[in-house]
Amino acid sequence: MAVPADTGRRQTVAPTGKARGAQVGGGRERYRVDLTTYHADCDANYLRLCKLMPELATNQHWRYQMPQGTLEMAVLERSRYTTEVSLRASMAASSDRGDGWLTPPPITVRLYHDARMAEVVAVNGQGPVGGDGLNFRYPNPAMHNEDERQQVNRYLSEWLAHCLANARAEFTLPAGINGKSE
Repeated sequence: MAVPADTGRRQTVAPTGKARGAQVGGGRERYRVDLTTYHADCDANYLRLCKLMPELATNQHWRYQMPQGTLEMAVLERSRYTTEVSLRASMAASSDRGDGWLTPPPITVRLYHDARMAEVVAVNGQGPVGGDGLNFRYPNPAMHNEDERQQVNRYLSEWLAHCLANARAEFTLPAGINGKSE
């Protein structure tokens, strides 16, 4: 089976020109996680989410206006060392792409405060992303790639960078701020 050119898979090449590593049936090299890159993405996602969700310890909901629609972020669950949040984007009704085919799927992210990392745990309500990571076989019934977890975290990284560059926060002023008392 042919593998697409840029799937994120890395091979180590021996001086003889042959790939080294554990072979999976059929002579294909077993996939190995690029842990350094994965952790870098998770670290960057944590920092970006902290910028987009100020006062995370007390607020429950954030809403941003994007050029093509809105981004809504909400806390789903809090515990001592983690916070689980939902990110949902929607297209503007007046958008010239009215069919909404470019709307990103809802993403659930878990923030690990002690490690200062954020990891995607579900996409479009389906998780865990990448299965259990232990007994992975391809092809599988869901046709997930071996590096599915790394791909969705990289996607989140790019999406959050876009949001930081283009989003405008929506907020309401408390009564009495505009000079009128009610």
